[in-house]
Amino acid sequence: MVNLPIEYSDKPVTPFGGMVLLKRFVDQCGIREHLATLDLPSGGSNRAYDPVHIIESLWLGIWTGASRYIHCDWLRQDQTLAAIWGYTNLPSQSTYSRFFGKFSQALNTAVFPPLQRWFFEQIRVGALTVDFDSTVITREGGQEGSAKGYNPNRRGRNSHHPLMSFISQTRMVANAWLRPGNTAACSNCVEFMRETFDEALRGVKVGLVRGDSGFYTRSTA
Repeated sequence: MVNLPIEYSDKPVTPFGGMVLLKRFVDQCGIREHLATLDLPSGGSNRAYDPVHIIESLWLGIWTGASRYIHCDWLRQDQTLAAIWGYTNLPSQSTYSRFFGKFSQALNTAVFPPLQRWFFEQIRVGALTVDFDSTVITREGGQEGSAKGYNPNRRGRNSHHPLMSFISQTRMVANAWLRPGNTAACSNCVEFMRETFDEALRGVKVGLVRGDSGFYTRSTA
């Protein structure tokens, strides 16, 4: 029989101590400072969270396993984790919903392409290989913009049919547009590709572009 000593400590602890490493990474890459230069939506109250605070808190939720806004509420009781990131508290589900609900198509265009350009300025992998594709995301409810269209997995269900472009070398998303489920694969593909090259990847050397047959139209030939 082994007698294990039992001790108590006033030292703050958290099951997510590994987030210290991600905090160091965020500090070194300078993403916090760059986010502060973007035209992010802000609250009208004196007690409103700083936009960068909201974004970083959402990252924490995702990194610790959250897949919905409500899951991020788990972390609100973890004062140690908040302190690691320099915060006294973390936002609630409603804060995330209000913040991201303020993003319109115009605001998306103003914020995300410059953010993508900054990101690709940080990596040096030579000429990029850019892949274009679309996918079907089934929706079980009446989400905004969802519609019935081609859905090989759940026929007759509402869905979204987003356009996406990826960087092969880094396996990162370069650009994405959300479209209704009844949209054809090639719909708006020229405009999407133009925005990807002219905005998100401006100044970046592209060596190869790949896309499936759904992107072949007379306008792209």
